[in-house]
Amino acid sequence: MKEAKELVLRYIDAVWNRGDLIALDGLTVPKFTYQLGNQSARDLAEMRQFIATTRLAFPDWNVRPLQVISEGALVVVRWQGEVTHLGPFHGIEPTGRRITVCGVNIYRVENGKIADECELMDSLGMLRQLGSLSA
Repeated sequence: MKEAKELVLRYIDAVWNRGDLIALDGLTVPKFTYQLGNQSARDLAEMRQFIATTRLAFPDWNVRPLQVISEGALVVVRWQGEVTHLGPFHGIEPTGRRITVCGVNIYRVENGKIADECELMDSLGMLRQLGSLSA
């Protein structure tokens, strides 16, 4: 479904790459949920806070889709980016390090808007690059 793929790519650019929280409301259903790994699902209000906190820690957060697979209401995106750690992140003081982040997100589209986002990210690799964990 071409429309679903285009919607998800607009969402990634606006919400994740530019931190546009107004676009978050326009591109998602009112009962949107976001789940990162095995963490509890976040609703729209919690997602706004999550995006804001992420962008405080990594103001230049910008990722690029490497692969996009769309089938019916589902869109899968494998992505990668480089970000700079300039603010506190989960108790880790800013390091100024430029790190590589990558992951796979699965989106479910409902009535032309994103209903669910499930993210699997290389959090362990991210923490290692920040010096929080040793290899």
